[in-house]
Amino acid sequence: MGDCQMFTEVHSKEILSTMNTLRKADKLCDVVLRVDNKCFPAHRIVLAASSDYFNAMFNTGMQERDKRVIDLHEIPASVMEILLDFVYTETVQVSVENVQALLPAACLLQLTGVKNACCRFLERQLDASNCLGIKVFAENHCCPSLFHAAERFSLRHFHSVIDNEEFKTMHFEEVESLVSSEDLQVKSEETVYQGIMAWVKYDEPQRLQFLPQLLGHARLPLLSVNFITDVLDNELLIKTSHACRDLVDEAKRFHLRPDLRDKMSGPKTTPRAGTDSILVVLGGFGTHQNLVDTVESFCSKTDTWTKLPNLSRKRRYVSAASVANKLYVVGGYDGQARLSLVEKLDFTQQKLQWEPVTSMHQRRGLAGICVYKDQLYVCGGFDGYSRHSSLERFNPVTEQWTMLSAMAVGREGAGLVVANDMIFCIGGYDGANLLPSAECYDPQLDRWTNIPPMTTQRSGAGVAVLNNTIYVCGGYDGTDHLSSVECYDTRYSTREGFWTSVTCMQVPRCYVGACVFQGKLMVIAGYDGKTLLDTLEVYDPKQGTWKNMSKNMAISRCDAGVTVIRPV
Repeated sequence: MGDCQMFTEVHSKEILSTMNTLRKADKLCDVVLRVDNKCFPAHRIVLAASSDYFNAMFNTGMQERDKRVIDLHEIPASVMEILLDFVYTETVQVSVENVQALLPAACLLQLTGVKNACCRFLERQLDASNCLGIKVFAENHCCPSLFHAAERFSLRHFHSVIDNEEFKTMHFEEVESLVSSEDLQVKSEETVYQGIMAWVKYDEPQRLQFLPQLLGHARLPLLSVNFITDVLDNELLIKTSHACRDLVDEAKRFHLRPDLRDKMSGPKTTPRAGTDSILVVLGGFGTHQNLVDTVESFCSKTDTWTKLPNLSRKRRYVSAASVANKLYVVGGYDGQARLSLVEKLDFTQQKLQWEPVTSMHQRRGLAGICVYKDQLYVCGGFDGYSRHSSLERFNPVTEQWTMLSAMAVGREGAGLVVANDMIFCIGGYDGANLLPSAECYDPQLDRWTNIPPMTTQRSGAGVAVLNNTIYVCGGYDGTDHLSSVECYDTRYSTREGFWTSVTCMQVPRCYVGACVFQGKLMVIAGYDGKTLLDTLEVYDPKQGTWKNMSKNMAISRCDAGVTVIRPV
């Protein structure tokens, strides 16, 4: 019979417990920590094993090395008692009353366990009234995880933060950092403006000088015309500042001169990445070869998935888009026929429910969809007999569809996106061949032209636009389900443009959704050739890397509609 190595989990705990008993009885102790004239007997070996601070003290040439009594400063006696209890028991009691003294002491003595416990405690205490103070506290004591948690909280709850005294007493640099952040989550720039004015008016004589600089970080062109004329034009502090009036004039020009908007394109005319956004995934093809009617939504503010009302019927091959506060689901296949059905979900209604609107002129499954100047454009798709080349436009105000010029090629499973005031239809399947080709539609001329083909033929790819660049992700090339991604910079003319390969996704994805969510390119769900996916990947163009989003959907699916809505 061979030797067997045995292990017991209680041995180390029993040793610590016995040493703690000896400490409290002042037995076998070889050092005394004196804090506020109160003495705490202890064992050097236990202190050195628990703390890099004491390890260095007892094992280097520090003068305290051979002292029987060591004086510690800047630590209250009550806190020293808690810290020693942790050293000998591995447990620490953190409370609102002691955390502000406990965390600095733990940092000083390099007791990482206590420091982490304090940080976790403070993260749970975060609210709109204390997040800014906790952020500063974390920065002062080198607690990066707590700092980032407090920063995220302040950005996500900015609308509540600006009502609190902490915000109004912040230094200018801290306010500027907040209102200039791309990750600020607000329903509209009205909230940013209100925060800036509240801070300036709290100490107007000292802070008025900073108003133009702060107002320059508010994206005034994104404000409504009514807010600009009724609020900004009547604000005395703006009226008396040439620099502020120039900023307001720029916002007015954006609204009054639509023909200049392309030239004014930039951060000030682009919603913040952190603007309250809801990613929506609708219908599709699920496990056990079932059609899906489930609608899942991911909220950027709460960082959670929730369910929205189910579709009126189960369907795959659906297309989805949003205009203002309304979410539209278009066409699809219900297991019997391709559909011309169009329904909307109105986020301004107290009770969310799907409502039918005017149907399309043609039945379409796997159609491309995009939004241009607040109108839906739907192109291509399969009606059960042929692949459409037709394009139709929906006006949400009149709820009427208009037929427009057709493409050169019929396509299903193509991507349809807007970039540089043009509409691009990319890839797909024409009934005989998978297509690398792409076409570009000019809405002003109602005319299609060809652009250079992709390097790979693809159908069922996810297509989205980030920073004027079209990204085509995954799809099927007739042989393989693809993980490859290629992009096209629309700033080049249609003759000079070219496709470039970028980093592959982590897994192949066909019949995948793609969108830009919080300023980042994202791919959602799909089929990898073996398994339906419930995962999401996010692409960082600067790093050229993909990473998985930490929270998956509840349902694995492909052929789903994917869109982003920003309810106001």
